[in-house]
Amino acid sequence: MPARFLRDNAFLVAAVSLPLGVVGVFLLVTAIPKWTVPPPQYDLLLQTTEYGSTNPAISVGLLVRDEALHATVRAVKDGYAPRVRLWRFDHATLSTREIPMDFPTPPGDGDAAQPVAVEALRGRRVVTDPKAPDGYQVRTSRDGGPGVIGDIFGMRRYGQPTAIMNRGRVVSIEIPTANRYEQPAFVGWIVNGGRP
Repeated sequence: MPARFLRDNAFLVAAVSLPLGVVGVFLLVTAIPKWTVPPPQYDLLLQTTEYGSTNPAISVGLLVRDEALHATVRAVKDGYAPRVRLWRFDHATLSTREIPMDFPTPPGDGDAAQPVAVEALRGRRVVTDPKAPDGYQVRTSRDGGPGVIGDIFGMRRYGQPTAIMNRGRVVSIEIPTANRYEQPAFVGWIVNGGRP
């Protein structure tokens, strides 16, 4: 009886089984990298900027020089500069937390940048190579989406534009709600481990 039903309804069976088979293949293709590619081994530093009425009267720029994170601080003469926030993505917990940066307003007219150490990361080696030593790279929504098939199967994550990727394995990076829709900027990879 089952064989006769399948033979008599071959079109119906194909119409149901073919889409299920395609979905199964795509699920398998997205799951294989999670099984075969090791998790990330290095912490990542990102920065965001915010505009608001409570922004400080200083301008902060972050840069990596000699594998150390530095900040340049300038007084803003008229108005307010955007607030720069530094985030550390912890590879062990896959979570993100803010690194405190409290800089005093530098004396002077604002034309001269005052170099200031980022104390919370003193002694940490930071490299700016786009690819970490373990092969992971930062990807943002500007780097291209998953395409039509990815959109159909829910691979695109709206409001979550940043992730790190390695040979098909994708690890999303969650920035707290206030910065969720802002495009974080890459600062560097912490390559000597340890936690501040």
